[in-house]
Amino acid sequence: MGRVLLSTVLGLFVGVIFLGVGELLSVPGQNTIRGILGASLAGTVYLAVSQFFVAPRGSRSLGSKWSTMGAMGASLLAIFLQVNVAERGRAWLYDALPLFVPGCLGIVAGAAAAGRVTFSALPLESCRRNLRACAALLAGVALVLAAAVIPLTRKAGTFADGAPGKAVAVFWAITMLAILVSAFLAFIAVRARCGRRPSFIVLGFLAFLALVPACFLVIPAIWFVGHGPVLRAVSILSPLCSLAGFAVTALLGATALRLPETERA
Repeated sequence: MGRVLLSTVLGLFVGVIFLGVGELLSVPGQNTIRGILGASLAGTVYLAVSQFFVAPRGSRSLGSKWSTMGAMGASLLAIFLQVNVAERGRAWLYDALPLFVPGCLGIVAGAAAAGRVTFSALPLESCRRNLRACAALLAGVALVLAAAVIPLTRKAGTFADGAPGKAVAVFWAITMLAILVSAFLAFIAVRARCGRRPSFIVLGFLAFLALVPACFLVIPAIWFVGHGPVLRAVSILSPLCSLAGFAVTALLGATALRLPETERA
């Protein structure tokens, strides 16, 4: 049940990936093919990697993976239908369809790859070391955001194309989330000292909680460029924090995949 829930959550987040990459690559005011194709590729790769992560191991057959594939596919279908209803016309053919069809293929590809790749079990001490490293990285992200990014953004003032200060609340939310996840990881690392390994589902959800703010921290690096030296500093620090979040996601995911079979069930 835990894998199905995680698969559903990961599937729903593809909408954020698709919209974010589409906005990044598209020309303002135009529905460019470059933005659509780039967003489609990013969404497909994300779904393939996500399904590879959550799909049960131990068999090359797709039959044992239908639960996670179905959950992620249902999330993708829900996003597709939502866009269809919102557009109320044929525009959804150009916006949602390039995500839905390749996305389904990505889910199948990820599930198929999961049955063909095996990982050696990670020693307990290595698991604890990875958890401590992730906790330290997220604590560092929270410190940089609270001590530098937030104060600089608050001092930036208002510009013709927006008020960067409105992002302060978002930065504070990301900071608090980083602190909570860091503390939880540190707690799990301490428990593991007594031989109590974390579960695959717990690490999977924590990896997702590290991924979400990492994606949103990419935005200031793009929007704040060209707004003076104060926001230029923010546009440098923000992607560094984002890279740290992606690193935590990757390390937690790799740690979860290398848990012994009993912990990965």
